[in-house]
Amino acid sequence: MSARINTYCLIIWMSLLSFGTISCSNWLDVEPKSEIKGDVLFETEQGFEDAITGVYILMTDTRLYGKEMSYGFIEAVAQQYEIDPLTNNYFDCTQYRYDMDAVLTRIDGIWSAAYNAIANVNNILKNLETSSCVTPPVYARIKGECLGLRAFLHFDLLRLFGWGDLKERPEILSRLSIPYVTDYNKEITKQSTVKDVLAYIEADLAEADKFLPREVATSRLTFNYYALLATRARVAMWQGNKDMALKYAEELIAMEQQFPWVDKNRLETNDLQLRDFTFSSEYLFGLNVYQFSKITELSFEAKVDITRTNPQFLFHAAQTGKDLFELGDNTGAGDYRYLWLYDKLGTQYAFLKLKQVDKSTYANRLPLIRKAEVYYMAAECLNETGSVTDRQKAINYLNIVREKRGIQRKLGNDLSQSVVQQEILKEWRKEMLLEGQMFFYYKRRGVTNIQGSTVVMNDNTYVMPLPKTEVEFGGRETY
Repeated sequence: MSARINTYCLIIWMSLLSFGTISCSNWLDVEPKSEIKGDVLFETEQGFEDAITGVYILMTDTRLYGKEMSYGFIEAVAQQYEIDPLTNNYFDCTQYRYDMDAVLTRIDGIWSAAYNAIANVNNILKNLETSSCVTPPVYARIKGECLGLRAFLHFDLLRLFGWGDLKERPEILSRLSIPYVTDYNKEITKQSTVKDVLAYIEADLAEADKFLPREVATSRLTFNYYALLATRARVAMWQGNKDMALKYAEELIAMEQQFPWVDKNRLETNDLQLRDFTFSSEYLFGLNVYQFSKITELSFEAKVDITRTNPQFLFHAAQTGKDLFELGDNTGAGDYRYLWLYDKLGTQYAFLKLKQVDKSTYANRLPLIRKAEVYYMAAECLNETGSVTDRQKAINYLNIVREKRGIQRKLGNDLSQSVVQQEILKEWRKEMLLEGQMFFYYKRRGVTNIQGSTVVMNDNTYVMPLPKTEVEFGGRETY
């Protein structure tokens, strides 16, 4: 724990250095015991280890995956919750009011937090190449992680601030989008076209592939080889390259014993300290969020205290939960996600997936990529080939996940292509709650009507506005 606390002290330095909010000369002249000088950090191999740990901690910032890019803003715009229009501060987000200051603050925060993490990745990469203190295995692992993280972070920025439905709109590829930052300096990186950003992402992932170790013991709470393959599959899906996406997805499925399906006994237990709410055995990539309970408690507790309801409570109406898990025809009566990931409070269903239980074995864990998504991607790719054999294989992939979630009723092999796609959507909506992926699913496929909203979706609602400061002072070309 002391090492982790020291790393948190390190992050203060990293964040300030990246943003330039304080004079470097003044900051580095001060050397309290809890801080580390910039020129000292990269003098040892442990310093590099601390620095990459620091990047993961930056990714848990509430402006990024610690909230807004997991269960916060990104789920609100995907209509994942019942939102009180009078009290809940996510209501304007659900209405796509991107001109409202409170909404813009969240969007701008995602941008700045992500580029802060990217800046620190680039700083590590820069120092890694000139260091003589890092052994070859550590050099390879840290370089692979950094390149993978740089691609991962830029890809999420592209998905949020760029356009979707690229396969049907190839002209979008020539539009200017986000800057792809690969240098650690004070120079402003120009925006790149969507096509070039995607090429940079793939180049970084291909380079990371040369360095990331393949060992089974690779941590699932760092960017590892499985995360690399899954990210490549996501990128290929975004581009509409279903053949390539299927290749990576099935490569992962062939390794599926390395990230086993959640044990039913880890869900059915009445001891909440032992319940694996996020199916952590299935992680391909996740994060450890320090004191996650302090972040989540205001979102998933129905009451502030015994007498007052929580105005920021995020929940499903009871009927929403029953409809989502298909209780009407009894399909989901045994679904683990329905049985064990809701706290059914009468007319309101509270979410348990990210609810933090004191002294839990699985506390502070946040999934970024999980096994089920790989099966869903493979199913979607196979379903769209037009081959009956491929469609039946797609149905089989869906049935595997459904069975592992406690659904006894199998989908029939005679389903049409359109019905299979409807089933894929249903499973995405059940599985990805609180994980920040549904908005990107809708956007990638160009869905015009999102369940839970009457707003017709288009580029005005799917594409986030660039931060005003980037346009006014950074010379960015607005959309």
